[in-house]
Amino acid sequence: MKPYQITLLKMGETRVPAAEVYWMERLTGWEDLTFWACLISNGRRRVLLNTGFPQDISALHQHWTSWARAATGEDGHAPVVGPENWIVRALASHGIDPAQITDVLITPLTAYATGGLDQFSQARLWMSRRGWIDFHAPDPEIPQLPRHIVFPPAVLNHLVLNAAARIQLLPDEETDFIPGIRSWFCGGHHRSSMVFSVQTSSGRVAMTDAIFTYRNFDQRIPLGLSESLEEHHRLYAKLARQADIILPLYDPLVEKHHPDLRIGTT
Repeated sequence: MKPYQITLLKMGETRVPAAEVYWMERLTGWEDLTFWACLISNGRRRVLLNTGFPQDISALHQHWTSWARAATGEDGHAPVVGPENWIVRALASHGIDPAQITDVLITPLTAYATGGLDQFSQARLWMSRRGWIDFHAPDPEIPQLPRHIVFPPAVLNHLVLNAAARIQLLPDEETDFIPGIRSWFCGGHHRSSMVFSVQTSSGRVAMTDAIFTYRNFDQRIPLGLSESLEEHHRLYAKLARQADIILPLYDPLVEKHHPDLRIGTT
C-alpha cells in the first residue's frame, strides 16, 4: 500500500474564550483558532477529513456569539469564513472536484465539520456510530447541541433522503476501515469525537477534534469544552504511544509546523 499525503485546507477562523480551550488553566482572555480540513490521498484514494462550514453561517454565528456574550460579557466567537474557505472552492484550488472524493470522514458531528457534506455525491460518508445514534436518540438527561448546529437542515435532509446508503458508521473500537487509515472513538469533546490515524511517509499522523491545539497535547491539558476529563487523559496517553505526528484540527500553528500545508509524500 502506498503511503498517504495529507494536504491541509483552511476552512475558516474564530476567536474563542481561552477557558473553552484549556480546562481550569486560562479562565480569562481569548484564543485564536483555525479550522482545518484534510485531503488525504495516495494516488488511488482521495479521502477528505471534514467538510468545513456551511455556506450560510448565520445560525452558527448566532449560536456562538450569543453564548460567548453570555459567558464572558464580551463580544467574540464570530466565525470568519471567506468564499475561498468553502470546501468546494478549497478543493478546486488543488484541482479536485467533489465527485472525485472517494471517502469523507467526519469528526465531530457539528456544523463546522458537516457543513459541506451534501456536496459529495459519490463518496462513502464515515462517522461515529455512537455519535449518529446520540443525535437521533439523545439521552434526555444530557444537554445537547441544537440539532441545526450539528447538521445544517439542508445537509441533514440530504443525508436522510439521498445519501443514507452511503453512510458508514464506525465502531468505538480501533478499526482499519480503509487500508492505511484507522479510526477509534475518543470522546472527550463530543460523543461523536473520533481519532483518524493515517499512515504517511513521515510516520503515522493522528487527527482529532478532541485536541484543539498543540499545547493541549504537549501539556496534557483537557479541553475546557470537555465532556469527560478521563477520556481526554486516556486519549493523550494512547496517542503518545501510537502516533508519530499529532495534527490538531483547530490550531493556527499547524501552518508553522507544516509551512507548505502538506505532510508526507505519495
